[in-house]
Amino acid sequence: MTPALFGRDHPAGVLRSEIGRATDSHGGLVLVTGEAGIGKSTLVTDAAHEARRRGALVVGGSCWDSDNTPGYWPWVQILRGLRRSATAAEWAAAQEASDGRLAALLGDPVRAASGGVEVPGLGALPPPGSGEAPGTTAGMQGAPPSSGPPEPSGPPGSSDSPGPSVSSSSPGTPGTSGPPAPSVSSGSPGSPGTSSSPGPPGSPGGGPVDGADAFGLFDAVTTALVTLSQSRPLVVVLDDLHSADPSSLRLLEFVAQHAWFERLLLIGTYRDVEVEGTGHPLQPLILPLVSRATATLTLTGLGRDEVGALMAVTTGREPAPELVDEVHRRTGGNPFFVEQTARLWHSGSPVSTIPPGVREAVRQRLALLPEPVVSLLTSAALLGREFRRQVLAVVHGAPVPHVDRLLESAVVARVLVPRPTGQFAFAHDLLRETLYASLDDAEARDRHAAAVRALDAHGGLGDALRPGALARHAHLAGGALEPGRRIDLLLEAARDASGRLADEEAIGHYRRALAIASGTPEGPGREPDLRRSALIGLDLAGQLRHVGERAEARRLLDQVVARARELDEPELLARVAITLYRDGFLSDHDASTKGLLAEAHRGITGKEGQDGLSDDRLAQELTIHIMAVARRGSDDEALAFSLWARHDSVWGIGSAVERLALTDELTVVGRRTGHQDMELHAAAMHWVALLELGDPAFLDQYRTFARLAELTELPWFALGAAVDAGLIASLQGRFAEATAALEDDALSLEGCDRATFGFMGHHLHWALHLLRGHFAEAEEVLRGLRGSGYPCPGLLEAVTAVEQGDAAPALRLIAEHADRPAPYPRAYLPLWLRLLAQTAALTGDPRLIARAEDELTPYTGQWIVSLSGCDISGPVDLWLGMLAAARDDRDAAAAALVEAAASSDRLGARPWAVRSRLHLAQVLLARGGADDEARRLLHDVAREAGELALDHWASEAAAALRTASAPASAGPPQDRAADRTDDRPTEPTDSTEPTESTRPTDSTEPTEPTESVTPAAHAAHAEFRRNGPVWQLGWGGVTVHVPDAKGLRDLHSLLGLPGTDVPAVRLLAPEGGELVLAAGQLGGDPVLDDEAKRRYKQHLDRLDAAMDRAAARDDARQVEAYDRERQALLDELRTAAGLGGRARRLGDQTERARKTVTARIRDTLRKLDPLHPALAAHLRASVTTGTTCAYRPDPTPDWQL
Repeated sequence: MTPALFGRDHPAGVLRSEIGRATDSHGGLVLVTGEAGIGKSTLVTDAAHEARRRGALVVGGSCWDSDNTPGYWPWVQILRGLRRSATAAEWAAAQEASDGRLAALLGDPVRAASGGVEVPGLGALPPPGSGEAPGTTAGMQGAPPSSGPPEPSGPPGSSDSPGPSVSSSSPGTPGTSGPPAPSVSSGSPGSPGTSSSPGPPGSPGGGPVDGADAFGLFDAVTTALVTLSQSRPLVVVLDDLHSADPSSLRLLEFVAQHAWFERLLLIGTYRDVEVEGTGHPLQPLILPLVSRATATLTLTGLGRDEVGALMAVTTGREPAPELVDEVHRRTGGNPFFVEQTARLWHSGSPVSTIPPGVREAVRQRLALLPEPVVSLLTSAALLGREFRRQVLAVVHGAPVPHVDRLLESAVVARVLVPRPTGQFAFAHDLLRETLYASLDDAEARDRHAAAVRALDAHGGLGDALRPGALARHAHLAGGALEPGRRIDLLLEAARDASGRLADEEAIGHYRRALAIASGTPEGPGREPDLRRSALIGLDLAGQLRHVGERAEARRLLDQVVARARELDEPELLARVAITLYRDGFLSDHDASTKGLLAEAHRGITGKEGQDGLSDDRLAQELTIHIMAVARRGSDDEALAFSLWARHDSVWGIGSAVERLALTDELTVVGRRTGHQDMELHAAAMHWVALLELGDPAFLDQYRTFARLAELTELPWFALGAAVDAGLIASLQGRFAEATAALEDDALSLEGCDRATFGFMGHHLHWALHLLRGHFAEAEEVLRGLRGSGYPCPGLLEAVTAVEQGDAAPALRLIAEHADRPAPYPRAYLPLWLRLLAQTAALTGDPRLIARAEDELTPYTGQWIVSLSGCDISGPVDLWLGMLAAARDDRDAAAAALVEAAASSDRLGARPWAVRSRLHLAQVLLARGGADDEARRLLHDVAREAGELALDHWASEAAAALRTASAPASAGPPQDRAADRTDDRPTEPTDSTEPTESTRPTDSTEPTEPTESVTPAAHAAHAEFRRNGPVWQLGWGGVTVHVPDAKGLRDLHSLLGLPGTDVPAVRLLAPEGGELVLAAGQLGGDPVLDDEAKRRYKQHLDRLDAAMDRAAARDDARQVEAYDRERQALLDELRTAAGLGGRARRLGDQTERARKTVTARIRDTLRKLDPLHPALAAHLRASVTTGTTCAYRPDPTPDWQL
């Protein structure tokens, strides 16, 4: 097969198989069909090369569609080719077997007079061996220069004795052996018969032969072919049978029937899209050939990859993926169309240009259709590549049954393709564009306008078209359609595109609508609608800002503000000001715009002297006024805007009740106006408000939203549903589900740099890691947050630090914002309150505690929710309980924490219930008198935290439980250690890998003491215990507080077991018990176990799915990014495999534990040096590290652990 046969492996294989059978046994008839340019001749030419390679004689003839073409023209070419290519002996045998009757086709008057009939129009030919016959050109042995495979050039075969003529004991069956016999008698089955009417000589299908003369001619040709096939296999190719004369087709049928068992293969090509159409004159003659053929190969368009390969071969350079997609869509994969388009593109023309040759080929194809079908298809071309029959009937102005009959003809002609959805589509865009180009500009505008009016007049039929399709009609209709209707359709399409995350499409619709409303050259013929252009400009600016085009958005906003002031409409100016404030433009816009809220407030209320009010206060008052105005009128669009403006302006803790009422009203307005996006958004915000109030009904409301989002199939709300599903799964401790939800392209950390969802993906990942106690992962997310456009990364960094017991960043942040009444935008203020409360509780600062309690106390019973629900920071009572504990009001703390736990239980928020009960147990222990209840709580917390894989809370509960279970009287340290060990939970936890600060060092030193100094004397005061997120360390009368670290936990374990060798493996995962210890002492494990391989496979599957989604969006950049990540994963898998695919194995776990624990303890002692030098020196002198670690003081202090 030649390299040019892209995508033709199967048909080429079938032809090779037929050729092989013909050379070894017997032949038959093979038909190759397809539209013009599909590659029929290329495929057959390749087959001819293969046949010659196998030693076959190959001849061919092409049919010619001309009034001057003589009858039997392809067979004339075939016989001339045989006389030229066969040896003299082979040709003589064929002539003798046919009894000289071939002269009628060869144009030899002498032979024709003596033994046959002459076919007019064919001149006499020179004798065999004298060269090419007059009037023929190079080709496949006599084919016209414009068609047919190349001329065979194989060597002559050996000279054999003449073969038998066509004969058989059964009439009509060709013989295969024996001496020459009489020709097949007339009347045998399959003979041409006597009813044909060939027509006048010289005309297509004409000639003087019919009846008995035709039979004699057919028998002579068949006998000659069979005779030649006796010496070597014979392959006969007839190209373009759709242009043949009827007699040539009857002769082909005769030969195919009578030479079945000979080494003779007949190959015919024709355009089935023309022959199978209604009324083709040769249809009754060609279709019987299909039933007689041994194989029929129907060629269709090339696939996308084959189109790309053909373009690369044609132009000599690799085309871009999006260019390949465009060419494949436009050409339908037709190789000729692809080549012509690629050459034109390579020469510098746009790919949308239709090459002249392609245009002519398409026009010829359309010219074969009846005029009513072409007229209908022209109307269909207005509707786009795909359309519904009902819509076409309305636009075309014809009854549906009549349209159905015309569509059936177009489908038979393969101009249209029916879709499983009930729609129809053009086979390729070149057909549609050629039809559309047949309309002049004025007619096209009128027909687009008529299409819009017809759809409007038929009620809901317009719903069958996507808003973008209707907007296309409106845009192309130009001045032929009313400007207001054009703007309405364009704005609907813009909102629809935005909901589908098609940002560029939405921007295009907004621009066109703005041009019409502004009266620019794109929308001439009317006075500009300045008010509407201002509102459209706001929407366009918001969309531009959404995709990161902030500079253009700011320029547009300047124009909008100027236009609003020019119109002197207070309500419009208020709407502009509120939009700017709500979308965050005022914070980064120039000074002239900052006073816009105050200016709008003066215009609406008539009050002066309000400049001292905050932007927040001005915005809230403005929303109240415009909401009242909208409710008095009948403008639902203005009412919806005012309701959303009010909802967003009051967002924050304490506003949930009002927001519930606002979302209820928005739902009603959305249903009344048919705006699904409004109803969906209201449903989403409704469940957030319910959650904020601590109402368990939030879950049912979320399910309602999720069902609505699924029904609408809008990508924006599908993404919103995925976000909400992840939030609720995280809230309830289903962390695997939450992680899966965040794997959406727009939410993944790789996709967060895109403006579709902006930085929010980073925040969601950070919040999930923080809740799970995966602080290293949370900090990694924060490192990528700085460049994402996130407005307040310092806030998240401070929360992350304070969660780990480090209050310094939070204190700095609080000091920076000390003079600001609202340090952050309203959406972030609840998260700020959480930081304030947590910092106050950690530091015990009375002023901070009082400030935090003042802020939170009014909202007891509610939850802290930020960023429209994208951040849930637990129940308010949790933080109030921690604040009360920090000021030593343990009764108030216990009461608040009990309510926090109960509220968490009502919402199914297991992680927050675990945290509330842990703090409650600590408060009860500190208060005294309820130690049994505290221990029970700690047992429950340790168990449930283990189930949820909340390792940080499980560890803290276990440590508190050990402290609570220690006996009051002093005894031998070993006995007390044993008691503490017995009280530890035995359930294994899903411990994560050490964080960055606790990873193994590069040291490979053998087991040795960390440092050798003189042991200190027995200290009167020795304390080493954890108090919440900090450790309280006392030695020699000095007490310090330090944040939690794994090295401190290691030392705590060793101090509890003085004189005991503790395996480093146990210190590495203390909660794992004997199971972890035993596993760690085994030899090296595979680098990738079965679970790791499974997860690798899942991740690769997710990447493949993500690549498919990105390809469907034509997002080539993201496809390449996913492909790079996929390749990196495959490289990792390869490195995990040894020779022959054997799994590589890790080093000994004991060695890893030795390095890790040694590094952790050394790091802790180094940090302890400046805080408590005496304690650090004692521990260096008493602690040894290695594969086993030990604490061996002399003497042993009485530690309070």
